[in-house]
Amino acid sequence: MRPALALIVLLLAPAALRAENGRTAAATLTRALAARPESMAEAFAAVDGGVDSLGYNPAGLSGAERAEFQSSYARGIARDNFGTLGYAHPLSWGTLAGGFAYYDGGDVLINFSNGTQQTRTAQRDMAGLLSLSVPLSWGLCAGATGKLFRLELAEEARTTGYAADLGAIWRTPLRGLNLGAAVQNLGPDVKFEETADPLPTTLRFGAAYNLKLDNVGWLKEGGFGLSRILFTADVVRIREEKDYLPAAGLELGIPIGEQGYGALRAGYLFSREINSLTVGMGLRQGRWLLDYGLGAIGQNLSNTHHFTFGAKF
Repeated sequence: MRPALALIVLLLAPAALRAENGRTAAATLTRALAARPESMAEAFAAVDGGVDSLGYNPAGLSGAERAEFQSSYARGIARDNFGTLGYAHPLSWGTLAGGFAYYDGGDVLINFSNGTQQTRTAQRDMAGLLSLSVPLSWGLCAGATGKLFRLELAEEARTTGYAADLGAIWRTPLRGLNLGAAVQNLGPDVKFEETADPLPTTLRFGAAYNLKLDNVGWLKEGGFGLSRILFTADVVRIREEKDYLPAAGLELGIPIGEQGYGALRAGYLFSREINSLTVGMGLRQGRWLLDYGLGAIGQNLSNTHHFTFGAKF
C-alpha cells in the first residue's frame, strides 16, 4: 500500500466503518432510504410500506397497491449528504422494485507527510438495489433484494462489492397485525487494499398493528379527524454489536379533505446514547406525497433532516 494511501485510509476509516463494539464496512448500506421509516425510529420490519420498505424488509414491497416513485434527500450533522431514488411496480404475481443511493461525506482537509495539503471529498458511496416481493399462502409474503455498491475514500481508495437482503412478513389472522423478519447485507467482506472488514449484516424482527378508526363513532362526533393509528416495534441486531437494539414507532393518520391525507409520526430507539428520538410528518394529496423526518440525537432536535417526495401512478 502506498504511504499516502495508507494514511488516507487510516484517517478516514471511521467514516466508512460503523461499529460500536467492532468493525463493519459499507455503513451506507445501513442508512435510512426514506423519511417515513426514519421518523418512526426505523421500526419498519413488519410494515406493508411499499417502496418505503426497500431498506428494511423486501417483503413489505407488496404493500404497493399502485406503481410508486420516491426521491429522498437527507442532510446530516457533519454536513454530509445522502440521496436516494426508489420505484416499486406491482404485478399480478408480485412486486418489482429498484433503487439507487448516493452518499457524499463532505470535504476534508488532508495533511500529507511531504507537507502538502489537499481538500478532498471524505467519502463518496453509491449503491444500486433490485428487489422482488411475492405473496405466498396463509398470509405470508417473501422478498429478496440484491445490491451492488461502490465505496470511495478521499478520492483515492476505492472498492466494489455486492450484498443481499431476505425477508418475510406474515399477515396474521388478527386483522391489522403483521409480524416480520429480515436479514440484511449478506455478502463477502469489503476490502480496501490489504484491509478487509465484514459487511454490516443486520437482523430485524418486528411487529406492526394498523388500527383503523373509521367506524369509531365517538371520534367522528368529537371531531378529532383521526382515521388510523399504526404501532410498530422492532428488535435489531447489527453485526459486531453486542446488544439487540429495540425500537418503537407510531403513526397517526389524519384525513384532509376528500383526497388529502396527513400523518404525524414519532419513534424511539432504546439502549442508545445517540439517535434516541425521531419525529416527522407526512402529507398526501391525490397521487403526490411529501414526507419529513428528523433524526434527533439526545435532546438536541437539530440534526439529521430527511425529506422524501413521491408519486403514485
